[in-house]
Amino acid sequence: MTIFSSSNLEGIIVKSEDFTKKSFTDFTFINCVFQNCNFTESIFWNSRFDSCIFNDCNFSLVKIEGTHFLDIQFLNCKIVGAEFNKCVRLFFSPSFKNCLLHYCNFSDLNLKGVLFGGSKLKECYFTNTCLVEADFTEVDLLGTIFHNSDLNKANFSSAINYDIDPRTNKIKKAKFSFPGIVGLLHAFEIDIV
Repeated sequence: MTIFSSSNLEGIIVKSEDFTKKSFTDFTFINCVFQNCNFTESIFWNSRFDSCIFNDCNFSLVKIEGTHFLDIQFLNCKIVGAEFNKCVRLFFSPSFKNCLLHYCNFSDLNLKGVLFGGSKLKECYFTNTCLVEADFTEVDLLGTIFHNSDLNKANFSSAINYDIDPRTNKIKKAKFSFPGIVGLLHAFEIDIV
């Protein structure tokens, strides 16, 4: 296993490492790449990630309270139970492509223009979340909750399994397509035949 000689790391590439239950409290990672790493139950309290890429990594049950995620790319990652709402909100800017995101909390965050392309978001939470111009292209949103969120100009045109109440969310100029648009009608308890 890689042992870091410093808690301030820049420009490193880490491949196929198991960091299960390891602590990275107060670490700083800048322009780093993590490939096929397991971070299950790792602790990142008060750490900083700036311009980093996580590819094929497992981020299940990580502790990320007080963590900075600035310009971060998650590609083909498994992320379960991440409480992103406990991260530092200023400059919080991740993107997700072809990821599995289960039971993650994105409440109270500014995710303007965020990319979730090709991901599966199962039972995630978006409460009081700014998702203006967010891209949900080919995203499965089964069981995901949107409440009091700003979805203006968001792209749901190829998303599936969403259930969005237009009475409790802003959806002006958001893009939807048929038959997915039925997910906007569930709140009205009507039968579509």
